[in-house]
Amino acid sequence: MNSYEKKFGFVNVLGATNVGKSTLINRLVGQKISIVTKKVQTTRNNIIGIYCLDYSQVVLIDTPGIFVPKRKFDRAMINSAWKSVKDSDMTLLMLEANQDLDSNTLLIAEAFKSKKISNSKFLICVINKIDLVKSDVLLELVEKVKKYFNCKEFFFISALNGDGVLELKNFLANNIPLGEWHYPEEHVTDIPYRLLVSEMIREKLTMIMHHELPYGIAVETEAWNQLKDGSIRIDALIYVQKKGQKKIVIGANGDNLKSIGINCRKELKSMLNKDIHLFLYVKVRDNWDKSPDYYKGLGLDYNV
Repeated sequence: MNSYEKKFGFVNVLGATNVGKSTLINRLVGQKISIVTKKVQTTRNNIIGIYCLDYSQVVLIDTPGIFVPKRKFDRAMINSAWKSVKDSDMTLLMLEANQDLDSNTLLIAEAFKSKKISNSKFLICVINKIDLVKSDVLLELVEKVKKYFNCKEFFFISALNGDGVLELKNFLANNIPLGEWHYPEEHVTDIPYRLLVSEMIREKLTMIMHHELPYGIAVETEAWNQLKDGSIRIDALIYVQKKGQKKIVIGANGDNLKSIGINCRKELKSMLNKDIHLFLYVKVRDNWDKSPDYYKGLGLDYNV
């Protein structure tokens, strides 16, 4: 492969909370690298997925969903999302076909019209969940989008079942800039394994306790050790802010924690092709979201 033929680019996936950004990135990459749950605001940091197609290497950035921040931690997440847009070569604005433009999406529109983000950015509109609406509803949504955003292209997909995703994948690969690849061809993410494990545990927590689980919860992979037999021992801490939350996470007779452990071990074994010894601990730490070290571990700016 000649160097002048290669293409490389950063593509930011932006949208309101819970519109399917993580599902789309997992679909484009070809395997799961980003947390997917029905709970909003589950992506807390900029998760990076990578795929190669012909001579192109595309780096996908799964940002936290845009919403009105209420806490310091929220502001750090949103700041991270805006920064990734500024640094990207292309931005995908992701919307839901069965939802009108909400206040969070209009926040994004305001940002593109202000000095926060250049309105000349290469913006692509990706409308998800097209299987849930009729064509006339879709056309009406497109006209509304055109009033608020200067989109270069529109793509209509179902991230869940894959409809329209291949066309989008080809378009991104063909339209990123010329440049040397930054990662080996076999890489699908640059997320450290420790962070990947933490995200996986948080995903299982959210899936099992969707209604009971508060947002005031964090997971930290405390230790990762390869044993003599080739297996891996992982120790992870689940932080909650109240004693009552600790009881909920553990569950009656430890059932919730057992279920989370079983599901995570199975997924990690498949991913790493090694036996996994996962030990989970639940601790009350009411100020975890005020710790500079926790922000740093997620790649967030504590001083926002």
